[in-house]
Amino acid sequence: MRKKTLFLVLMLCFGILIAGANGTQEAGSASDSDAINITVVYHDTGIEFGQVIKSGAMAAAKEFGANVNWVGPIGINVDEQVNFIENAITAGVDGLAISNVNAEALNPMIDKAMDAGIPVVTFNSEAPGSKRLAFYGQDLKQSGYVQGQILAEYMKGKGKVIITSGDASASWSQDREAGVRKALAEYPDIEIVQVVSTGWEEQQMYAAIENALLANPDLGGLATLGAPTTMAGGRALLRSGRFDKVMHVGHDFMPETLDNIKAGATKATLSQNPYMQGYLPVKNLYLYITTGVKLKSEDTGIVRCDASNVDTYLQKLEDGEPIG
Repeated sequence: MRKKTLFLVLMLCFGILIAGANGTQEAGSASDSDAINITVVYHDTGIEFGQVIKSGAMAAAKEFGANVNWVGPIGINVDEQVNFIENAITAGVDGLAISNVNAEALNPMIDKAMDAGIPVVTFNSEAPGSKRLAFYGQDLKQSGYVQGQILAEYMKGKGKVIITSGDASASWSQDREAGVRKALAEYPDIEIVQVVSTGWEEQQMYAAIENALLANPDLGGLATLGAPTTMAGGRALLRSGRFDKVMHVGHDFMPETLDNIKAGATKATLSQNPYMQGYLPVKNLYLYITTGVKLKSEDTGIVRCDASNVDTYLQKLEDGEPIG
C-alpha cells in the first residue's frame, strides 16, 4: 500500500515538473475542442513582475472561458522566446500575445504568425514596425519623461545623474531613456554623466550599479529604467548609506522597491499596471476571435508611489492584490 502511494506521489510531482517546463495553462469553461487557445509569450517568466502579468492573463482566461498557455524563458533569452513563438505557430493556436524585447528577432516572428492567420497583439514591450494588431502597455517615452521630472524635483534642479538599464539597447529601454533625457534637458544644471547597461543576472546587475555609484562620489541622482534595476539600485543605496545625497527614482511596484521607499533609499517609483497588461491582451484577443470586435491599443497608464502613499501599496501587497 505504501509503495503504491509513493508511486502516485512521485507521478504527481513528475507531472508538475513537466507542466512547469512547458509553461502554465489554465482552461476556461469550454470543452477542449471548442475553447479558444491563446498563447501568451513573456520575455522572462522567472521574475516577480511577470507573475503579476500572468495573474491578469489567467483571470481573463477564467472569465472568458479561454485556454491560455503562459510561456517564456526563465531569464531573458531571445532565442528561447523565438522558439516558444515558433511552437505556438506550428501548433496553430487561435491567438498570440507577445512581449517584444528585441524587435530585430521578434518582429519577423510576429509577422510570420500574422501571415499564418494567427492574430497577434503585443503587451508590456511594443513591436514598432511589425504587423501586430494592437499593443497593451505603458507609453514608455511618457513614463520616462515623468520619471525625469520627478527626479529633477527631488534633486532641486541640479546635479549629476546616472541612468541604468538591464539592457540599454532594448527598444523599451531606449524609449524610457529618451523620455528621461527629454525631461532632464529642461534643467540646465542637471547633467547625465553615464548610462549603465547592467545585464540581467542579479549579482552582476547589483555590482554594475554599485561600481557606478563608487565611481561617481558626487552623484546627485539615479534613474533606473526597469523593475530589476530599480530593486538593485535601491538596495545599493541602502547598503552604501548614500540615499540622503543620491535621489533615486525607478519603475514598478515590486515588494523590495516598496520596502526601499519605506526605508528612504528609493524616493519614488512608477507602476505601469502589469495586471492589466496580462488581462487586456487575453480579453481582447478572445473577443476579436469570437465576435470580430476590432482590436485597439490601450495605454495601461502611470501611477506614482512615494513616501506619501507607500503604506497603501504595502497593505495592498499584504492583502494579496496583484500589484507590480
